[in-house]
Amino acid sequence: MKKIWIIIAVVAMCATTALYAQENNPKAMIQKRIAYMKEHVELSGKESQNFWKVYEEYLNAEMRAMDAYRKNLEKQGIKLGAPGTNKEAIEKLNDKQLSYLQDQKFELRKTLLNLETTYYKKYKAILTPRHLQNLYNTEYQYKKHLTAKKKEGKKEEESGPVNMGKKKR
Repeated sequence: MKKIWIIIAVVAMCATTALYAQENNPKAMIQKRIAYMKEHVELSGKESQNFWKVYEEYLNAEMRAMDAYRKNLEKQGIKLGAPGTNKEAIEKLNDKQLSYLQDQKFELRKTLLNLETTYYKKYKAILTPRHLQNLYNTEYQYKKHLTAKKKEGKKEEESGPVNMGKKKR
C-alpha cells in the first residue's frame, strides 16, 4: 500500500513540474495564445493562411523585447518576478536602480508600441477591418482570461490546501 502512495506522489510531482515548466516556456506560451486566438478568431482560408505566420512572428518579437528588458534590468542588479509580485523587490532598490527601472519601462513601452504599429500595418494588409477588430477584442479577452486564471490560482494558494485528511465526524 505504501508503494502505491509513493508512486501516486511521484506521478503528481512530475505532472506539477511538467505543467510549471510548460507555463514558463515562452514557445509553449506563444502556442497556447495562438491556439486560443485561432479558436476565437474566425478567418477565411486565404486570410488564415497568411495571417497566423505573421501573428506568430509578432508574438516572438514581443517575447524578445520582454527578454531584452529583463536582461537589461538584471545587468543592473534588478531582479523582478511576475507582475504584481514585485513590491518587496522594488522597495529594496536604491535610487539609481529605481531611475534605471523607470527608464527601461518607458523604453519597453516604446518598443512594444513600435512593434504593434509595424504589425498593425501588416495585419491590415491581410485582414478585413471587421476581422482586425475581432482580433484586438479577442486579444483583450485573452488577457482578461489569463488575469482571471492567475487570480484564481492565488485564491487557491491563499486558502491553503484542500482538507485531504480524515473526514470530520
